Amino acid sequence: MSNVSINDFTLAVITTNRNASFTGGCPVFYASDDDDMQEKAMLMAKCVDGVVHQIGKETLIVVKH
Repeated sequence: MSNVSINDFTLAVITTNRNASFTGGCPVFYASDDDDMQEKAMLMAKCVDGVVHQIGKETLIVVKH
């Protein structure tokens, strides 16, 4: 039996920019402001044992390394 795990994947995009367009099938979560964006990203990262990276002023991603 082989071990199956998630490695090096973007698991979520969190943004305050409702006009942003993302491709790739990753779930996108919209935040009302920067504080809401930070809180959502940290909670999601904790749930999946991931890491938060800022990829723009209005956008964070949760990644599993």
